[in-house]
Amino acid sequence: MSVVRAAAGATVNSAVWRQLRARSPFVLLLLTPVVTLPVSALLIFTLVGDVDAEALGLVQVEWTREDGRLDRTHYFYFDFWRVWLLLTVPGVINLLVAWWLFHRLTYVRLAAALGVLLALLRTFVVPLAAITWLTADVIGDGGLLLQFPLGESGLGGSNPSRGVATSNLLITAWMGGLGMWLVTFGLWQAYEPLMARFWPALEPPRERVEGEPRRWHGFASRR
Repeated sequence: MSVVRAAAGATVNSAVWRQLRARSPFVLLLLTPVVTLPVSALLIFTLVGDVDAEALGLVQVEWTREDGRLDRTHYFYFDFWRVWLLLTVPGVINLLVAWWLFHRLTYVRLAAALGVLLALLRTFVVPLAAITWLTADVIGDGGLLLQFPLGESGLGGSNPSRGVATSNLLITAWMGGLGMWLVTFGLWQAYEPLMARFWPALEPPRERVEGEPRRWHGFASRR
């Protein structure tokens, strides 16, 4: 009985992979945020950890005067490599796009190569690059740290919590991911018409129907 179940499971998995490979590799990259966003949030909020700024002698509050009004900036510190790792781990699923590199058609393998490049950027570069470019600074005191500022106007506000800083850090990383998602969507829409225009000699995964729009709806299916 267990042998039958194992055979049935293998058949289902094989069918799933066949269906997946019949689609554009860009589709996988468009769908992975369904997994990567909640997993990255879970990892960041549970494992990002605290850096003891006071013990390291780092600035925690900075006062400034603006038009006679005192403002303050609270600084929170996160371990650079830990944040990078926790943001990277969920994105490893993007690398499954490399499966299409073994497709028999050059047409598909070129799309897969572009997909792998996008996957590498989305997984290893873009999330932390967005954080360091838009909000945080990288400092070397006490190890490589992310210095994340939260500004506060006047004296009446309450002290912002580390949870707020962590949320803002995560949202900033997601903003970078959104930018790459839009790039992926654009490539998904543009790849087939561009290939038809500039590289018509390559065999596409399916024959075109006369009068069909030159858009990539799927490798093995058409609308």
